[in-house]
Amino acid sequence: MIRITTIFLCIVLAAAAFGRYRAEVSVRELREEIDRIETSQVEELRSIQMLRAEIAYLENPERLAKIAEAKTELRPSNGEQVLSAQEFAAAFGVDAQSLETDAPQSDIILNAMAMAQLTEIESANAQ
Repeated sequence: MIRITTIFLCIVLAAAAFGRYRAEVSVRELREEIDRIETSQVEELRSIQMLRAEIAYLENPERLAKIAEAKTELRPSNGEQVLSAQEFAAAFGVDAQSLETDAPQSDIILNAMAMAQLTEIESANAQ
């Protein structure tokens, strides 16, 4: 009887040791995977930082102004080149009276309204 109990306890001890070994291996593998993921995350964050720096450089207004000056003949517009809302409406056949409302509005708002009406007219003509 003692031999059977001893053999049974040895088998239970061996199974427990094997289970602990498998758990340690599993934990070690998961830690290695976490380390790989964290390393990948750091690399991606560096890449994002580099891309943001590149975007900041590419969108630099001084740089863009130099390129525009070198590649095009465009110059800043002066006051004579800008149309008022009424002039815009007259030039494109939009009813200028429909732009007027009771509330005072700036030329910018009137220009935007005229552009919106022109877009509506063009889309209606296209159909």
